Amino acid sequence: MAEAMTDDPAARVQATLTALGLEIAVERFATATATAEQAASAAGCDLGQIVKSMLFVAAERPVLLLIAGDRRADTALLAPLLGVPRKRIRLASAAEALLFTGYAVGGVPPLGHPTPLETLVDETFDRFTTLIAAGGSSCALFRIERTLLLRLTQGREAAISAPPPEPRPLERR
Repeated sequence: MAEAMTDDPAARVQATLTALGLEIAVERFATATATAEQAASAAGCDLGQIVKSMLFVAAERPVLLLIAGDRRADTALLAPLLGVPRKRIRLASAAEALLFTGYAVGGVPPLGHPTPLETLVDETFDRFTTLIAAGGSSCALFRIERTLLLRLTQGREAAISAPPPEPRPLERR
């Protein structure tokens, strides 16, 4: 008889890491880690080390983007990589993210999904050896070597991000 799946999403991520033979621990935090800024603050790391797992839909197929915390996904760069027009690429809804990844937005890990997902990995992660990814819930993270993350996700490294726009100065009246 198969073991029942736990309702604790962080425990599911931990079980996936353990099943892969990895000695990586999912860390739980008392504070939220749902945004890149919150995760970097909790983990005490550079914002760029945070792995934002973002599910996009490209012409009806789910594609997982692993984007550096200090960057934003760029659909103009994605379109030629995915072979679809830019207008056919959109961010998945929260319901779609849960359906395809098994995790709620704010805690989507880069691995351990019900079915394998096509994965593109932000090439700007090459600035770091160690990355910090969501651990299944909005208050859980795990640390992983960049090269191991690439191997485990079978992700394709590519130019898929742009720096966030500079904040515009407030106008004085």
